[in-house]
Amino acid sequence: MNLVLVNPHHVKKSKELDGNHPTKNDRKDSKTIAKLVVEGRYMEPYIPIGVYANLRVSVNNRWCITKELNGIKNRIERWLKIYFPEFSDTFGSTCGNGSMIVLHMAPLPEEVISLGPEGINHYWRKVKLRAVGMNQAKRLYTDGLKSVGRKDGSRMARMELMMLLDDYNRKNSQFEVLDEVIEELCMQIPEVEKVLEIKGVGMLTVAGFFAEVGDISRFDSPK
Repeated sequence: MNLVLVNPHHVKKSKELDGNHPTKNDRKDSKTIAKLVVEGRYMEPYIPIGVYANLRVSVNNRWCITKELNGIKNRIERWLKIYFPEFSDTFGSTCGNGSMIVLHMAPLPEEVISLGPEGINHYWRKVKLRAVGMNQAKRLYTDGLKSVGRKDGSRMARMELMMLLDDYNRKNSQFEVLDEVIEELCMQIPEVEKVLEIKGVGMLTVAGFFAEVGDISRFDSPK
């Protein structure tokens, strides 16, 4: 048997011809679909194989991980709004390298105060970060002193944040591995280099295009 696809819009319009009534049920729908297939009003779906099949799965997985990463970021932002709302005054991005180091080492205002500006800056210098320095450390320390964040339940709050950061790091690692795999798969497709020559088109755009369209050599013309 060949797998074919009938347009749902055609099914909706055609079933009113039988009995002149728009109601729907399983028996009526299946009869209408069967009639459309007999009349040849269907299309044959393209099912990718080989590198195109692997690329489609990889791009779909990347999309899912992106969605999960955004969800984790939102939960981290929510945590900060509750326990350290002034944190974002110092950092432009919560998930930047400088802020991530602080979140791992001293996420709560009292921990920032305990470390002091020198202690915070020490951790940044240890990993050779250039984007942050003593000025940001002093600003964060001042924010910790005047923080209006919630104080109760800090032990479990810290544990909650560590779990979120662990999830974020793991998903980020998966994200990087997928990007490498997607680029490797793309380079196995002969037409990719030509498409990349188009100004403004990057590897992820090309990957998404070939993941959906598949082998473009199967088309009779550019149209």
